[in-house]
Amino acid sequence: MSETEKPILVLGSAGFIGSALCRRLDTMGRPVYALGRAERTGVDGQVTHVRGSIEDRQLIRDALARCQTVVYAASITTPATSSGDPALEVLGNLLPLSRLLECAGEFPERRIIYLSSGGTIYGDAGERATESTPLRPRSYYGAGKVAAEAMLHACACTTDWSIISLRPSNLYGPGQRVTKGFAIVPTLFDRANDGQTFEIWGDGSIVRDYCYIDDLVEAIILAIEAEASETFRVYNVASGATASILQLVEACIQASGKPIRTAFRPARGVDVARVSPRPQRIADELGWKARVDLATGLQRTWSWHQQGNQQNKGRG
Repeated sequence: MSETEKPILVLGSAGFIGSALCRRLDTMGRPVYALGRAERTGVDGQVTHVRGSIEDRQLIRDALARCQTVVYAASITTPATSSGDPALEVLGNLLPLSRLLECAGEFPERRIIYLSSGGTIYGDAGERATESTPLRPRSYYGAGKVAAEAMLHACACTTDWSIISLRPSNLYGPGQRVTKGFAIVPTLFDRANDGQTFEIWGDGSIVRDYCYIDDLVEAIILAIEAEASETFRVYNVASGATASILQLVEACIQASGKPIRTAFRPARGVDVARVSPRPQRIADELGWKARVDLATGLQRTWSWHQQGNQQNKGRG
């Protein structure tokens, strides 16, 4: 069986990124071995669904025996959920990753695409952040991503595994659910619908880059199709569609056609003024560029959000 005929193993397949990737791979006719905490991804086609934990050594061995390429999109934390709890990052994210890396000796020449975080690992580097910028995370979530990349780098140096780490900026799009202190776009759309107040930490001037989910998925596809190399490579995945919090609120008002009430709270020490990684390397080496502008992406996301609300009302 050729490499393109083998299933692609997607870890974290029921999450926002994993389910979007499974849908895209299915439309391409690529078989998928989807492993996640939830049993389904919302995709059928050539997708084999397996419910389980990455910490299950035998489950991972069985998956690696079938698959040559692994997309690691699994994570149980957000910057908010692991705040003040570094052990959660270690036990919930780094330990499962280590279980995968332990298999390198038994399953040679595998390809790993890891989903890191361009929005949390650079600290105050702002829009100047390239892949060689020193990493200075200000949250345990970001520190966990840095530690994971260090483990992957060591694996690439000591085995024949080809590893790419993608560092996406702030993601949004259809399929993203509200999580505590995370996922600002669906949170804003919830506030547009329910009329509750959206809390802004600081004066609303902090700037972030917003990358539409379909653009990230295309970056993952390009990484999968890239020539294998016994090295560890990293790529920023950012759109250039930057906006301050206040600008994003206004853009969501325009997309939804509904008012969003805001209230200001004291600034937090973990928030940096500007996060906008440069995606020049992935453009030069893999030919990737963002296709969806912020206004279009927000409109698509609002449409999906409303469809979900209508379905929930119908069930009631």
